[in-house]
Amino acid sequence: MLHADNRIGRALGGRVEAEDIAASVFESLYIGAQQGRFQSVKNRDELWWLLMKLAHRKLINAVRFETAEKRGGRNRPISLNNDRSCGFFAIVSREPTPDDVIVLGEELERVLTLLPEERLKKIAQLTLEGLTVIEISQQLGIATVTVTRKRKLIRSIWLRDLQE
Repeated sequence: MLHADNRIGRALGGRVEAEDIAASVFESLYIGAQQGRFQSVKNRDELWWLLMKLAHRKLINAVRFETAEKRGGRNRPISLNNDRSCGFFAIVSREPTPDDVIVLGEELERVLTLLPEERLKKIAQLTLEGLTVIEISQQLGIATVTVTRKRKLIRSIWLRDLQE
């Protein structure tokens, strides 16, 4: 959250905060769920992608709102060019910055060391690569229920670490 807040703050000069975007995302999620718009979301992975997509759209809307010409958009210190290292593209880019890649790589290494077995590490890596439970079970030659059980164990280990 802090990293996102820094990126938003740099690009929009403090006029939009990450907490505002997050609150708006959860409000939209709540309203959409009440209206039955997210019935296709079946698990936490799909929910995570939905939350990311909602946040992405909210952020784009916030940038558009703040940079509108009627609010002096031309005079705002916001770059809308193709320089991916700053401004609009630094916020909404789907690709991580080189700094993001380094931080994510280090964090991935750290959380993988929390897992006591090599099989858990392999299942975590394959899951992060986007493989389904069935694909992981086929690749590792184990039952799908085992993969599901091991993924729950991985989540519990990582949640425990996150709470500490």
